Amino acid sequence: MRLPIHRLKNTRCNVLQDCPSSTRHVVALINASDDTVDMVQGMLEAGGLQCLVNCHFSDLKNGHIDFGRYLTRHAPEVVIVDISPPYLENWRFFKTLSADKAMKGRGLVVTTTNKKRLDEVVGSDSQAIEIVGKPYDLDQIKTAIQVALKRL
Repeated sequence: MRLPIHRLKNTRCNVLQDCPSSTRHVVALINASDDTVDMVQGMLEAGGLQCLVNCHFSDLKNGHIDFGRYLTRHAPEVVIVDISPPYLENWRFFKTLSADKAMKGRGLVVTTTNKKRLDEVVGSDSQAIEIVGKPYDLDQIKTAIQVALKRL
């Protein structure tokens, strides 16, 4: 079952109270797998972060969604992007996305199925972002979101 491209829930968050600004944080979750989107969304919602916008990596890569408009429309504070194989190709596309002027002032969290391989591809480029390996750990993702918010 394909999820809607955009899904926004306007509810208050209580997990990230020590983060800057109000407790209502909008997080964009960009992933290639419907199952993973559902899993991560469910984990974050169970932890109290209920403000999610979902988008599929392939829809951005294939030009079906304009990334700048997507960011402007939903105004996420943090963008969680999953980098899957082929790592180098998808990392390069991610770098293009992250350089978009609409990304200014937004935090980034990168997830991957193979952190060791992505680290090899990324090298020193990963200094400004958090890379969370799978299987996902809710506390690790919440910590990465907190770090990203504090960097804003």
